[in-house]
Amino acid sequence: MRPAAITTSQRPARRTRSLCRDLECALPDAVYIQRGTKNLRDTVLEALENDAEVLLYVSEAKGNPARLTLVDLSELPPRERLHFTLGGVKLQREFPHDEKRVNVEGTLAITTSKRPVSGHVKVAEALADLLGVEFVPRTGPLERVLEDALADALLVIESHPTHLGTLTFYRGDRKVGPSLFYRRFELRDRRFRL
Repeated sequence: MRPAAITTSQRPARRTRSLCRDLECALPDAVYIQRGTKNLRDTVLEALENDAEVLLYVSEAKGNPARLTLVDLSELPPRERLHFTLGGVKLQREFPHDEKRVNVEGTLAITTSKRPVSGHVKVAEALADLLGVEFVPRTGPLERVLEDALADALLVIESHPTHLGTLTFYRGDRKVGPSLFYRRFELRDRRFRL
């Protein structure tokens, strides 16, 4: 997996910070960079100092995570590659399990539900390409996908009754979160404004 950094817009609300901490735990070897009042240029420089090649930038509206932009930091100037408009999130603490935060260690793979809706494979392939992880088409249970990919955790693109799709992290066949419900997905190739 390509090294990733996670950050937010300035002065993020508590729920947005919690989502970023959850993403740090769910993505192996990712680092959360607290934004606070720093400008975006300094935040990107800090991500580069941490050897990050991908930046997950979470911005918010009305105190809730509203957008997730994935930025390729291996190019100069950095380029926006993927953009999700979020309809909501479910944090790790909102999943039923004993541990407070579930840290994923090892390798990550990406798959879809057994019968993916139109566009889910495109989302999965784009995420796998940018994050530098394997995309495994799903033909059976999640345990088989883990075995095929020799992975420890999965990011699964699934259907949602009111949104376009869901990005959910699994360990084995158990949802460990977070889940991000997205209403819109865009492939982009434009300069990331610092």
